Amino acid sequence: MIKPLIIFFNTVSVFLFSFFFGDTPVTLSGNFPKNVKIATEFTAEIKVNKGSVGGFAKLQLELPAGFTVKELDSKNGNFSFAGNIAKIIWTSVPNDPEFTVKFTMIADASAAGAKTIPAKFAYVNNNNKEVVEMTPAEITIGDVVADILVANTQPNSSETTPAPTNNSSSPAFDNHAEPNSNILCSRIITSGSSASEYNVEVKIKKGNIKGFAKFQETLPAGFTATGGKTNGSSFSVSDGKLKFVWVSLPVEEELVVSYVLEKSSSASADEKLENGEFSYLENDQSKKIKMGVDVIGNQSTNIATETPVQTQTVAAEPTTQPIVATTEPITTEPVKTQTKETVTRKEGNVNYNVQIGAFKNAIQSDVLSKKFKISETIKSEMTEGFSKFMVGNFGEYKQARSHRENIKQKGCNSAFVVAYNGAKRITVQEALMITSQKWFK
Repeated sequence: MIKPLIIFFNTVSVFLFSFFFGDTPVTLSGNFPKNVKIATEFTAEIKVNKGSVGGFAKLQLELPAGFTVKELDSKNGNFSFAGNIAKIIWTSVPNDPEFTVKFTMIADASAAGAKTIPAKFAYVNNNNKEVVEMTPAEITIGDVVADILVANTQPNSSETTPAPTNNSSSPAFDNHAEPNSNILCSRIITSGSSASEYNVEVKIKKGNIKGFAKFQETLPAGFTATGGKTNGSSFSVSDGKLKFVWVSLPVEEELVVSYVLEKSSSASADEKLENGEFSYLENDQSKKIKMGVDVIGNQSTNIATETPVQTQTVAAEPTTQPIVATTEPITTEPVKTQTKETVTRKEGNVNYNVQIGAFKNAIQSDVLSKKFKISETIKSEMTEGFSKFMVGNFGEYKQARSHRENIKQKGCNSAFVVAYNGAKRITVQEALMITSQKWFK
């Protein structure tokens, strides 16, 4: 008699706990390939961990231009695709606490490059509509960009393991091939609008290489620089170096970028440009083309020499974070092209913050301060209908990651690192490449 009573008591206790404290928060996680070929069908999956949620629900994906989507397994939902929006609507969501829907996708040539696919799941809870967003999946259409490792999203993952760089499991990074002999770089220096200014034009005959690339130049002592032609790149100047960064190279075979050097009174009369280099990816391997020396003021053209260099793999910021209430994960936006930045700015104004939440409903920052015992300043911004809240402001990615762990220890498990180039939010991977920083676990 006692044993049945104990079982009954435990059952009632579990029921009451679930009733008063609720189930595990609803979460979404995606499984997308990191790279696909143009005009080739591929399968994508989204796992919905809904717990005991029932009734009406909707899953929605926002696809970039050039994508088409077909239903593969909608779990008896009503599938539709129009205007780059794919939807599955259930009048009664599947009973399973966790289920996976599948899609067949195809991307045409207009979708080439690094793309982001967000998704959100809307459901009814206690007569209130609630929305949970998936950390956007990042996928490269066309050539592989080895510097951006886009991992399949995993629920509740806290880190993405860096890919090996110097062992037998990554032969592409260990076996050096000769640089593309057809790639040439030249630099032309001409007088500027004043006696202290010089115009520098760089031509890069790149052939048909695609994907990520960077041109950088070390500024001589006593000189500053402002951007001119960017040819689709992001221009930045910091710590004595100027950079043009392409996340995805333009299709034309020759690139032309330019900048203006301004000499201060302390600069030497015979300063030189001698550390220019163009780095790019070919067959998953990073290679550099180093330019020769030009005396500033001399109108000369210097053809680059070519030397291979082993690539460094940058592991991605986790693609999934646990989602609390209606917190919104990272949004991905293209690197901002800036044509006027001076040497006084930090790496194109790239900085790292820690996002602690994003909400559809109006909320005050002091609510988050009290909930997570945060004494530092909480910044907020309104984008895409969400109020996003961030803490910290770091020039180093490693510092932001450490601060993220501190915030997590205060109970904010959904905290994650975000990056900005000026006022424009960019991916952490893009920020790491622009600032030449390394990923830290």
